[in-house]
Amino acid sequence: MDVVHLKLDKIGMNPEVGLELVGRMGKNPKRLIHSHIELTILLMILLLGLILRVYDLGNESLWLDEGFSIKFAKLSLSQIFFLQENSPPLYYVILHFWINWFGDSEFSVRLPSAIFGFLSLFPMYAIGKHIFNREVGMLGLLLLSLSKFHIHYSQEARTYSLTVLLTLLCIYFFLKLLKEINYAIIFGYILFSTLLIYSHIYGLFILIFQNIYIAALSLFSKEDYELKPSRWILIQIVIILLFAPWVDIFINRIVAIQNSFWIATPSLSSIKRSFIAYSGSQSLLYLYMLIFLFSICQFEKISGNIKWVSIFQSIESYQWKLRLLNPEKISLLLVWLLTPILLPFIISQFSTPIYHTKYTIIASLAFYLFVAKGINTIKHRYLKAAIMGLIIAFSLVGIRGYFTKIMNEQWRDVAKYIDTHAAGNDIILFYPDIQDIIFNYYSKRTELAQKGFRQDNQNYLKELYPTVNSYKRVWVVIRYPTDNKELVVQKLIENYNLSFQQQYEGIHLLLFENGEPL
Repeated sequence: MDVVHLKLDKIGMNPEVGLELVGRMGKNPKRLIHSHIELTILLMILLLGLILRVYDLGNESLWLDEGFSIKFAKLSLSQIFFLQENSPPLYYVILHFWINWFGDSEFSVRLPSAIFGFLSLFPMYAIGKHIFNREVGMLGLLLLSLSKFHIHYSQEARTYSLTVLLTLLCIYFFLKLLKEINYAIIFGYILFSTLLIYSHIYGLFILIFQNIYIAALSLFSKEDYELKPSRWILIQIVIILLFAPWVDIFINRIVAIQNSFWIATPSLSSIKRSFIAYSGSQSLLYLYMLIFLFSICQFEKISGNIKWVSIFQSIESYQWKLRLLNPEKISLLLVWLLTPILLPFIISQFSTPIYHTKYTIIASLAFYLFVAKGINTIKHRYLKAAIMGLIIAFSLVGIRGYFTKIMNEQWRDVAKYIDTHAAGNDIILFYPDIQDIIFNYYSKRTELAQKGFRQDNQNYLKELYPTVNSYKRVWVVIRYPTDNKELVVQKLIENYNLSFQQQYEGIHLLLFENGEPL
């Protein structure tokens, strides 16, 4: 022992600490090695998730909604907070400071979303580990890291990746609150719940899911939870009070949405398309749904043996028992998964449609945890490895397609073409009118006349010719999908010659001029 003390002292290690470490390794060196391997895999998955979210971040043109993000973020803080916009103000406030510090290039304005997307990986792991075990946390982390759906919204200058991060943090503290009550946990839950509903209106569905689950626990669970109904109600009242300053705007936006909103009424196929988007492809969805079954139930053999000589008779002799796994934990994930999907879907059937796949991104997180639990339930090591190999392979194929395909409207290319070929006395027509926001982000030709036409304006055709008749050349920028675009073109053709047209991703560019066509 003196020799060990002497050697540890020579290398600068406290002998007592060193002996404790040696003792641990002597008792269970395999566990220590396993922990190091697990930590290495965890760090590799996190690094992969980070790379996939920042790779090629500024390559594609900004699209229309990102143009609105920049426009709103450049307002004053008071204007942002009281903005009559469908989305709450939190994301625009963050982007406001970010643009002031780092500028408004494509890479810069998208980087916060990539950071939020990367940070979401940590609570995803923690929630999977908390609800089930470490392996489920690791698998959930991997599925989220490789999700083409989440990579896309982590590369868009919109609020969705922020909403995902806040959803996970809100749920993490909610789970802690069920087991332990202290001021730090209560504060964390109230903070992230409030920020969540200030990031996106669908955050309210997460709070509704939590209230449904608490009500179910009160009625059906025999387990004694630390969180009592009276304390829970008080916490919810605090969150409502913190959201109160924006309630008036929220109500105004509901009224505005009732009068007019762009989303079509969803059908059951809309829900299927949402799950395809979560999965990344239809092939992966089929695999995920099969694994999903393993996460909620397990088949146990009661009797029967395989005899290869009489294979069909032996299969017929098999008897199975279906056993539900972890009912409380499964019900937690199920309510989390279904509430942000079914509630807006039902509302959309009886009122103005509000269901859209990208809004339900917060439900996809529960879906990934279901799949992670299903993989964890598989006991056969080689089967589990084969399934993980298929998931990784299909996911990487989808990610490769995402990075090689043009996803966004090509406003940069449209603006560059017009800037290069427009004459000083040309006019640019935008249909519908809102798209000049993103065009002017890219265009350097500030002297060119511009005119936008509202899609819902019944008199736009009457206004069209008087607007353009003093110009020899008229550029028309039509964003898809747009109603009545043929009428705009037809009206111009009556008085002009169509000399050029080009189809870009999401945009149709035309040039009309007096005289002979080119």
